[in-house]
Amino acid sequence: MSSPTDLSSTPKPTTRTVTLYRLANVDPTEEGMRGVFDADQLAQQNLELQTTRIDDCPAVVVSGVSRKGPPAWLQQARRSTGLELELTRVTPAVAVLIEVDGAVYAFSYGMGHWLIPYDRRDPDFGRRFATRALDPHAVQEIHTRFLASEGRYASTGIIKGSSLRTYALRHERELVNRIRAKCGVSDLTATRNGTKPKSVACGEGITVPLGVEPADLVNDIRFIAAVIEEGSIHDELAALEDQKEVKSPQLRARLWRLLQDSARDDPEAVSLEIAPPSELLPSLGDARSFSLRFGPKTLVTDQEALFDLFVERIRKLPEQAELEERLSRGEIRLYEDEDGRCDAEHFRNLHSWVEATVHDGPRMYALRNGRWYEYGARLLDEVRRTVSELLEKGSSVKLPPWPLNEEGKPVSEEHYNEKTVPDYDRRFLCLNTKTAVTPVHDGKGIELCDLLGPNDEIVHIKQASAASKLSHLFIQVRAAVESLRSEPEAREWFRERVAELAPGRRPPQMPPRTVVFGIRLSAHSEVTFDTLYPLARVELYRTALALRRFDVDVQVVGIRHA
Repeated sequence: MSSPTDLSSTPKPTTRTVTLYRLANVDPTEEGMRGVFDADQLAQQNLELQTTRIDDCPAVVVSGVSRKGPPAWLQQARRSTGLELELTRVTPAVAVLIEVDGAVYAFSYGMGHWLIPYDRRDPDFGRRFATRALDPHAVQEIHTRFLASEGRYASTGIIKGSSLRTYALRHERELVNRIRAKCGVSDLTATRNGTKPKSVACGEGITVPLGVEPADLVNDIRFIAAVIEEGSIHDELAALEDQKEVKSPQLRARLWRLLQDSARDDPEAVSLEIAPPSELLPSLGDARSFSLRFGPKTLVTDQEALFDLFVERIRKLPEQAELEERLSRGEIRLYEDEDGRCDAEHFRNLHSWVEATVHDGPRMYALRNGRWYEYGARLLDEVRRTVSELLEKGSSVKLPPWPLNEEGKPVSEEHYNEKTVPDYDRRFLCLNTKTAVTPVHDGKGIELCDLLGPNDEIVHIKQASAASKLSHLFIQVRAAVESLRSEPEAREWFRERVAELAPGRRPPQMPPRTVVFGIRLSAHSEVTFDTLYPLARVELYRTALALRRFDVDVQVVGIRHA
């Protein structure tokens, strides 16, 4: 019998964490890769363009050290310290373009990421890898951009990682800009020899440890490409790449024209904001002045003034101008000083800086990251999937059929909560009609639950003959869970009521971990997606997402007719 391999004796391959992009609309040739860069601009920035081969794959490398004179704050530093400080700003940068199996990829060192043009980056590259390679149960960070409102970003981080379900993403109205999680694949150089999975961040690019040795580097790129083309999509992550982007060139052109015409002729009828890509926000915050070249070049010293000027220029475009084409030629520069002399960064092609929402008949479209999306197009699919999963999952809580009274009619909710369920299972406690008065709910108070289940499940019972009753229940439950989470008075009231009803019972777990909806439909003995009222489906969907954000498990029990 052969002895096991001692992995500790195997040399550990060298890796470096870089952000890998796949470039679009670039010929996979040396000439095509060289054509990505403007020779005059490279010369102005003291950058050199060279060709090489990396593990026999053609590559183009742009490198250099930019010396831009003294930093803008040098005079203030001399004055404060009394020293004749002599400093020069030095910015090293390397950008590498490499052709592997007919596709062009790019990565960088130092400040080289600014050299990789935004308009050439394949925006789906990172998200497609994420849906196939990341572990949906070990998500550590997620950045989203809202379709419903312009200029809104959201960022959530969990140090040790958690299930994507706890983020309660609103897939029909949120775009995922970036997601970081453990990488669930093991063929990268970084995970060779049994090394634990690494955290990988995916957006337009993939921030991942890649092999430094040429053969390792190319193999890693090939493996990433194979995962995207051949890997299976995790169901929990599928929505990251499932937004309904407008693909029709005719419709895209129409939407750009609608935006331009509305912004010029009826500004109040269109939502238009300037919202730069999220990765640029730190650079914007550090800048002391800005210049906009969209029309006459203009210098401003305030970020808000820059955005206002940008919107004004869009609204004043002449009718014969083409907004999309003008944006592609626009430029924004950032400076380290207020006089616009110490150049820090510059950005060309401003498509991804503009956010807007336009209406085309009954349909609504959102412009985000330079791409058009039909807002809300996936809502019905999302509602059906989420609600169906809830109903199919069922519940650990068992509830008896809803009995009839002597007249052959269903008994009241009070009777069901106070008599039927406790007679069926004595472990249930009835808190029906009892309301907690808290600082937030200081009027009639708030009903925190109808029943407390055997394992401290918060149970709400509803007999419904119309959607309005169920919709009201779902909204009420969101408020009740919020109160139990954030108001000490609500938790204390709850514990006191339980102690009164069952003196020997241990105090209930707070805040609650499980919420159960017990639903009896007047017209149907079974609760299914099709038998639920359409408006109730939407509110149940919204409630499930809202409570998942609190890490609350939502369960649904259909109560059968007696």
